Amino acid sequence: MRRKACPTCDGWQDFRPLDDAEKTAVRAEKGDRHYVHDYWRCTAAGCLWYQRWYSRGDGGLLPEKFREEAPPTA
Repeated sequence: MRRKACPTCDGWQDFRPLDDAEKTAVRAEKGDRHYVHDYWRCTAAGCLWYQRWYSRGDGGLLPEKFREEAPPTA
């Protein structure tokens, strides 16, 4: 993981490369031939933002089914 500024979280967050299911979702949105192997996603709880590592302008939101909620606190 690496830290980047997330435009939807409004601060620095950990990012990780997209997994295969997320890549499939991005292709479904941007087209079957769209290159998706250099996209990273924010790992903050509830965030759906993804982007290319060096281009925040080439990003978007993953579908709602990819939302990762924070674990419940005891």
